[in-house]
Amino acid sequence: MPNAATITVSETLALLDGQFASVARGVAEDRYVLWLGSGISFGRVDGLRQVVAKVLEFLRVRIVPGDPACRFARALRAALATAPTTPEEDARIDFTRPVAAWPDANNIVVRLCNNYARLLDVNVQGEPDDFLLWDAVELRATFADPAKPPDVEHLCLAILVLEGACSDIASANWDGLIEGAVSVMTGGQAALSVCARPEDLRNPAPRGRLIKFHGCAVLATQNEADYRHFLVARQSQINAWAAWPENAALRGRLIDLVATKPTLMIGLSAQDANIQALFAQATAQMAWRWPSNPPSFVFSANELGGDQQGLLQNVYRQDMSPGNRQQIVDEARIQAYAKPLLLALVLHLLCSKIRALVDLAPGAVPVADRQSLRDGVIALRDKVAASAAPDPLAFINAFIDLWGRSLHLIRNGSLNHAVGRYQPLTVESIANIGADPGLPASGLRETAVAAGLIGYGASRGDWQVDAPASNAVRDGMFRLHAPSGEVKVFLTSGPISALQLKQDGHVVDADEPILIHGQKLVPAMPRSPRAAPGRTGRRGVREVSLASLLESSATLDELFQRFRMELAI
Repeated sequence: MPNAATITVSETLALLDGQFASVARGVAEDRYVLWLGSGISFGRVDGLRQVVAKVLEFLRVRIVPGDPACRFARALRAALATAPTTPEEDARIDFTRPVAAWPDANNIVVRLCNNYARLLDVNVQGEPDDFLLWDAVELRATFADPAKPPDVEHLCLAILVLEGACSDIASANWDGLIEGAVSVMTGGQAALSVCARPEDLRNPAPRGRLIKFHGCAVLATQNEADYRHFLVARQSQINAWAAWPENAALRGRLIDLVATKPTLMIGLSAQDANIQALFAQATAQMAWRWPSNPPSFVFSANELGGDQQGLLQNVYRQDMSPGNRQQIVDEARIQAYAKPLLLALVLHLLCSKIRALVDLAPGAVPVADRQSLRDGVIALRDKVAASAAPDPLAFINAFIDLWGRSLHLIRNGSLNHAVGRYQPLTVESIANIGADPGLPASGLRETAVAAGLIGYGASRGDWQVDAPASNAVRDGMFRLHAPSGEVKVFLTSGPISALQLKQDGHVVDADEPILIHGQKLVPAMPRSPRAAPGRTGRRGVREVSLASLLESSATLDELFQRFRMELAI
């Protein structure tokens, strides 16, 4: 089994296709609540090491030399006592030198990371209880800086939300990177409701709800009076969180989510007492049983920590025994950290949706034959996944732009009125795609079959599929390389979007592109009498209708051969 820190997106997809297929299906059906921690923002905002070091240095530089009653010196000693430091380390600490220069600084910071909540509970005389969080950590600049761009994890979470696969998220993070990613993807359109206080639960949630149960730095910065009080960081707050009357509604919603939807925990150690208490209370109301399909509790981790194993012990207390404990732990652990796991979940979800559309497509091609089309979609997915390394951020940004552009063109034939970077394939989860009354007229089912045929042909070696030569719309959505040469390919839902592509000058005869329609072709107008007679030697635009091919094909072989003949490559 690959290590969670080194596993590739392709290897993670293999896990989602195999051992954790039911988890991937559960995400696609919007069954899971995603519980998120600081691991998803690692590298974008300060981690615990930076926070701890910042707090210590903040106190140190404010010490008044020679003042035995200095309140900052007392606070720094109290902070070091939470590590705790040894007498030998105390003897080597020099408050006149920067913390980074202390001989034992690294060891002290590491121990304080495990006691960060107690560190932030240290009181500085004459200052508010949250002084260290608000001023020393510089919460607003550190966690609410709008200039910090979202990372791979936040962009992937935004896709899951917009695709209807992630309607419930619970996060212990203060930063605004997830909601920032959603805003960028939608062009600022409302899609995600952020809840950092109970009253926020009353707000509409168009695509999903993000419950930030430890508060939100962005909202606290924008509205300090209403949201600063809900920032949870200190040990005393964590211990009292479950008893705060003002948290009752938020706590109740979280307990309900734990009891009614399976849990997928990413980047969250679950070490805080209030998190453990939530899961214990939910289990007391309605327990999850083991085994279950999909698994009720899953963690993104290389090895489960003591707090995560303790959580499993609490929620499976009726079913866990010495004989099955290791099996339960193994089934609850996906050995992939946030970046590869979320990238793989996005690709798996989109692939699963396209395969579902293949199954829903009209025509006489039997179910058994459609499996080859479904496999063709997987072949395309795996080719895309292989290009995720070595720069996952560049990969997901390029993917979002190409996917968004392609879906806009398929539906509208134009980018003139495109809003946001991303276009969802469907706003419904995979379980509800077939119930969309607009699906038959959308051409998406037939377009999905085209994707399956392209992938099927590539897996047979009939052609090679590559990204377009540039981001210019005229260069197509992708290229096909065959023995006869290279050709640009466009997909369209039907004649209206195809006509728009031509009118805007993106599809021109001189390029001899292929234009694949989901719906039937509109009969061409009669030729002008002034047109040149006879053949000109140029093929121009080649147009193919999947609706017509599906209507006249009884088997996969018949469908593929007709498709290949129409492509003329």
